[in-house]
Amino acid sequence: MEISVQNPSTFITKVSTFSKKDNRKNTVKLKVVYWNKNIFLTRRNKDSNWYKNLLLKKDLEIEINGIIYKGNAYEMNDENIINKVSNIKYSDKPDRIIEQRFGFKVDLLGEIQ
Repeated sequence: MEISVQNPSTFITKVSTFSKKDNRKNTVKLKVVYWNKNIFLTRRNKDSNWYKNLLLKKDLEIEINGIIYKGNAYEMNDENIINKVSNIKYSDKPDRIIEQRFGFKVDLLGEIQ
């Protein structure tokens, strides 16, 4: 799915995950990476609610250029991809690039009507 975003780039946007307990929508603002027609979400640890939610339920919603998309998130295990995403996300903060990261690759499924 094509979206109108510069490749590669980072931007801050709203990401909604769904509670593992009661399916309640939880929306947070995250700095995301767009690279090679993919969206990536990363963190230094797995302690946040949004991360824990995605570990148990891959469904999410993400706003891009004012449009809300449905997506599925898959935890990344490839250190090379995680490192490339970190280089893009923190190109202005070299000390943060070397920190260990965890994250998800998001497959966009379509716009929410």
